[in-house]
Amino acid sequence: MIPNKVIVLDKMPLTINGKVDMKKLKEYHIEFTQQICIAPRTEIEHKICNCWKNEMKRDTVYVTDNFFEMGGNSLIAVSLINRINSKLSASLSLQVLFECPTIEKLALKVVSGEKNAENSSRLVKLQEKGSKNPIYCWPGLGGYCMNLRLLAEKIGTNQRFYGIQAYGINKNETPYLTIKEMAMEDIKMIKKIQPVGPYTLWGYSFGARVAFEVAYQLEQSGAVVDKLFLIAPGSPKIKKNGEFLSNNGKSTFSNKAYIIILFSVFMGNDTHNALNECLQIVNDEESFVKYITTKNNKLEPDIVKKIINIVSQTYEFKYSFNELKDRCLNAPITIFKAHGDDYSFIENNSGFSTTVPTVVELKADHYSMLKDTDIEELVKTIKQNSTSDFTKINGNLYKENKMPHIIIKHFPLLSKEQQSELAISLTKVVTDIIKCDEGAVSIALEPIEKEFWNELVYIPEIVNRKKLLFKSPNY
Repeated sequence: MIPNKVIVLDKMPLTINGKVDMKKLKEYHIEFTQQICIAPRTEIEHKICNCWKNEMKRDTVYVTDNFFEMGGNSLIAVSLINRINSKLSASLSLQVLFECPTIEKLALKVVSGEKNAENSSRLVKLQEKGSKNPIYCWPGLGGYCMNLRLLAEKIGTNQRFYGIQAYGINKNETPYLTIKEMAMEDIKMIKKIQPVGPYTLWGYSFGARVAFEVAYQLEQSGAVVDKLFLIAPGSPKIKKNGEFLSNNGKSTFSNKAYIIILFSVFMGNDTHNALNECLQIVNDEESFVKYITTKNNKLEPDIVKKIINIVSQTYEFKYSFNELKDRCLNAPITIFKAHGDDYSFIENNSGFSTTVPTVVELKADHYSMLKDTDIEELVKTIKQNSTSDFTKINGNLYKENKMPHIIIKHFPLLSKEQQSELAISLTKVVTDIIKCDEGAVSIALEPIEKEFWNELVYIPEIVNRKKLLFKSPNY
């Protein structure tokens, strides 16, 4: 006897005696959604279905099946689009799956004549709802936005969420040669959607560098950036046999650290059990391509080479001291540092921001923070740090200044050197904690004669204002 429905519960309702509460079970109201199963109807749908079956390892698929709901990932996406392009003589872009995640929609895209990758924007809409200005987020090395999907889903529906795919992944695309050029072209796309600020910019891993450069270029043009979130901007410290590997920063196959990073782009992490085998076998690009395509025979060598090309170029992108020194941002910066990561390009320097950045230390590592296991920690800390520093008054945008004023009444008298040292120390503490501009802090020092202390300070301001005291004296 086969049940006509199966309901999965987090836990069974129990009576006070520990037995299953049958009455409560009957009260559960479960809403079922009916999915219409439509078989392929056209030759193009049939061909795409066959590609889908092969890549998704399914015996049966329907034209309304959703790639992401069926468990599709970035490597399957690369293989699937590559196979469809080959079988249909098309040139669909990788990002088309975000726009057309079903066989039916992909077939319509092909039939409509939109076969060329140039017709698909690199601004990938990962979350469509929300009335606030969008979030623009750059992915890590490799430049594909698939690993940002869960973050976009979990962050909520207040703001649209765009992932920005790197230029150079699709056919006939050549990666930009500098971060400056990458940022310049990405800004052109962003301004087509949002002509004026404030802009909310996020970047994960290598994408944090691009987000930083975009923020700088936007501010140089007079635009306002209200948030710059740098998520895991440092590289993961790389271990082999329990010891940290040296990294010369070069994208060569003699650099084991580079091979491990490259391996993680294709395998999703740097702890995969095939890593040691990879390190033993690989000594150049040809052997790496052969190794990866052997591990995943659905990947075409040309696609692997294109991704390697993007990684190899962006791996060496670094700001010089002078470049970073000249890039001082007004935007508030928050750094979400992954557990086990090395210092990032921005943490080793100073003067890149008019305000002190907020640094959030996470328990999640560089790779797990975007996965089901640890995404909640990242989302929680992002939401805690998402209060805007800007407000609109009569249609105009103003930065909301934080204005701390400190009064210190004291005896005995302080020397000028002591007064100066106290003011400097207090200013640093206040700007670090309140996250305000140094120029917003005001400090008054008022010396009081000892014989008047009780009358002018102790009685009126300590005894009579206990509710306002954060710290009480013990005298």
